Amino acid sequence: MKNTFSACLVLAFGIAPAFAGNLEPPADPVVAPPPPVSGDWAGPYVGVQLGFADFDLDTVVTPVGGAPIPTTFSDDGFLFGLHAGYNWDRGALVYGIEGDIDFPDISLGTTDVDNIARIRLRLGLDANRAFVYTTAGAAHINGSGGGISLSDWGWVAGAGVDFKLNEKWLVGADALYHDFDVSPTVDVDGMTYRLRASFRF
Repeated sequence: MKNTFSACLVLAFGIAPAFAGNLEPPADPVVAPPPPVSGDWAGPYVGVQLGFADFDLDTVVTPVGGAPIPTTFSDDGFLFGLHAGYNWDRGALVYGIEGDIDFPDISLGTTDVDNIARIRLRLGLDANRAFVYTTAGAAHINGSGGGISLSDWGWVAGAGVDFKLNEKWLVGADALYHDFDVSPTVDVDGMTYRLRASFRF
């Protein structure tokens, strides 16, 4: 009887560590880090922008029976718009073409500005997750009122930066100067400052 009892004790104490080992909590699962964001900027993209516009209209007002008087009408306001483009990546150099349209909330005197459209080239440096660029091209302003039609082509130039959040989404900002010689007596010029969000295909 004693031998049987002793054998049971030995068996119990021998099995106990094995069960104790099985009661340890499982190891935390290994989560692989997300892949690094590449510096490849090539390909198409589309997006939206929000910003601020500040424009002047220089003209000549001639009172009845009086001499012509040079006059400037100024206004500023918010804008929103859409853009689309394509980039080519050549190592440290990135270049591309972009078209966009803005709808600003501004009126120059009695003349409402309905929209400003652009087609621009962009050229800049590939800084891995950032693309710092200069840009220039053609711009078209459209608006009317007060006997003035603002349907005219001009030029635009500026600079900006895009930043990759990941391989699909970009955020950025730009500042653009515009000049439109609408007629011999009407000239429009001004700046836009915009924040952008883009999706890459």
